[in-house]
Amino acid sequence: MKKALVILASIVLLCMAGSLFAEAQAEGASGKTKLTMYHLLNLSETTAQNFTDVMLPEFAELHPDIQIEPEYLFNEPFHNKLQAMAVADTLPDIIFLWPGKRTGEVTGSGKIKDLRPWLSGHESEFAAMAMAPQGPNGEIYELPEQVTATHVMFTNNKLLADLGLEFPQTFEELLDQGQIMRDAGLIPIAMDNKDGWEMQSCLASVLVERAAGQAWYDAAVSGNTDVAKYTDPEFVYSLEIIKILQDEEMFSPGINQADYGQALNAFVNEQAVFTIDGGWRANNMVSELTDEQKTYVTFKVLPDIPNQKGVSGSTSAVAGTGFGMNAKLSGDKADKAWDWIWYYSGPVGSKTRQAFGALPAYNLPVPGDADPMVKALASFIAKTPMTYVLDAKMDAEGMGVFNPGVQEMMLGSKTAAQVAAEYEAWVAANDSSRK
Repeated sequence: MKKALVILASIVLLCMAGSLFAEAQAEGASGKTKLTMYHLLNLSETTAQNFTDVMLPEFAELHPDIQIEPEYLFNEPFHNKLQAMAVADTLPDIIFLWPGKRTGEVTGSGKIKDLRPWLSGHESEFAAMAMAPQGPNGEIYELPEQVTATHVMFTNNKLLADLGLEFPQTFEELLDQGQIMRDAGLIPIAMDNKDGWEMQSCLASVLVERAAGQAWYDAAVSGNTDVAKYTDPEFVYSLEIIKILQDEEMFSPGINQADYGQALNAFVNEQAVFTIDGGWRANNMVSELTDEQKTYVTFKVLPDIPNQKGVSGSTSAVAGTGFGMNAKLSGDKADKAWDWIWYYSGPVGSKTRQAFGALPAYNLPVPGDADPMVKALASFIAKTPMTYVLDAKMDAEGMGVFNPGVQEMMLGSKTAAQVAAEYEAWVAANDSSRK
């Protein structure tokens, strides 16, 4: 048996060596450096073509000596495989990452290279928020592609006017309008929440600041339990607002079974008056809204809630995602990986993405002939007060408790207080903010 195992191991090693030799031969023959890439991309969305059919060819034209070999996944499958690759030490050369704790287990593992040696001297070319340190010693593990507002209440003003309504000034007014909208056969607020992150990122995060105030939020995410715990009434109240919206039938029917993207379709097809999503949806609206629709779709936020302690009219935001590189890369291969990272988030790629509806972290003026949705997003980011996104500040594993808990609360099987207690118990026992 032992001999058989030795033979099998030898065969495996020979196959691996042969594969590596063949790869080296192919790379040498083509004269190109191959770089593997792992990217978060939903290939079923039209915006994916912006990346696959425009950006990759543009980079190839600028860098004919580099061959990018991408792999794409989306939502939780992306994160699950990313963590598995990190544990197995099989990370690709270029990896799409978050600046905060959403991919913190990977960026904090020592397996992602600090980009500061390449970035040095270019920091002032980016929005200040995008250059916030991502590691304990100021490391920058990924170069942010944009500053991301995760809460936008996209509004169809034509539908409002057709119903004899204006944008609600209070939460109570929003609820009152809901019945009028439903009577007209419309969804008041289109949202998807099958994966759970949507409600957490696009609504719950801003509601925490609205309900509790920024000082409480600061204390909560830093682990100062003398000031803030997730069982506090303020946090429970932020969840109760979501439950009220659900009970008042303000959300899409079947919201917790809806795949991400269904709400956008309902909004674009004018079956919903509002949709709550992230600012990144401006990318989709550039291509999916008609020119006429772009004259009456505006970017708002949820009206202030009763007994609000936080800032009026706030959104939740985070320095954007972006690409980083495997810490194993060195020399010319690391420089070529940086060529991609700098292309994507630097001036060239940022200009390309801006044309598609992105608001890059790289400082670029908004062109006068930019799409109305690009201008609307730029104006929204410039004037809207910002607070935290929960999963950017708290350990990602805890979202496996919080997100399903919110879904269960919406379905009526748990109370807001129970969800808060379960999340506080997990944070107290596991979150790095309490250690």
